[in-house]
Amino acid sequence: MERFTIPWMATATLLVAAVGCAHGVGSGWRAAALPAVAGTLVSSGTAGLPDRSEVTAGQLVIHADFPLAGQHRLVRDLDGLRADVSQELGLPVSDEPVHLYLFDTVARYDEFVARTYPGFPARRAFFVETDTTLAVFAAWQDRIAEDLRHETTHGYVHAVVPAIPLWLDEGIAEFFETPRSDHGLHRDHVARLAGRLLEGTWQPDLARLEALASAGEMSQDHYAEAWCWAHWLLRTTPARKRLLEEYLADIRRDPATAPLSARLRADPHAGANPAAAVKEHLASLGGVTVGR
Repeated sequence: MERFTIPWMATATLLVAAVGCAHGVGSGWRAAALPAVAGTLVSSGTAGLPDRSEVTAGQLVIHADFPLAGQHRLVRDLDGLRADVSQELGLPVSDEPVHLYLFDTVARYDEFVARTYPGFPARRAFFVETDTTLAVFAAWQDRIAEDLRHETTHGYVHAVVPAIPLWLDEGIAEFFETPRSDHGLHRDHVARLAGRLLEGTWQPDLARLEALASAGEMSQDHYAEAWCWAHWLLRTTPARKRLLEEYLADIRRDPATAPLSARLRADPHAGANPAAAVKEHLASLGGVTVGR
């Protein structure tokens, strides 16, 4: 994840981690390195953060520019997401608050981001972690449910696994951004990767994902592939799901844990050729035939 200095709820600047997600403005997506910026006090009174209403739902503290019912279906969805993340990944739940700041218009959100985080790349929503705070910022628009599921997943995961590798952090968030009824199936990613395979322009390579040092380096193909590895681990066999759970547990204990690719090579449950197995899994999801 990208490390940079930004102001957040304090008079001094703090070192934070910002997860740059595949949620660009408009119909396209563009990756950009998250910049180093500095500033002063950020508060709802001085920086225009949403403060008209506040709703608490489990671990979430939601601040909105508009009246928001505590039983709004999106609030219930995001609150229930915590249990889904915990159960799918074998992680404990946390009581650390995740603050969601919801702006009533894209213009309000853009103005806040431009003033508070100058030079920040265009995103519909983003997640920020400091030493003391987990926060999501988003504009209320047509894809708000998808955006908030993705960014709130980051909050739930970082509350218990703050050192999670970038690729896995994004792969898991992409898995959970889909509606619950889809069970983690991301059809756009399936179509994209299946097309790349047929063109001969992409092959799964976990070590390549693990080498990515910042969100600014991640292309849309990287996000799709990260999702595909996560889906393969979580949705193919109980042994592979357990392998991912154990890996996350080890990262919680020791952030210097060896990369997952090394574990897959040594674990017979991953198969003799994990990359080939991921291709076959993708083919089964996309209804296409791909060669090895």
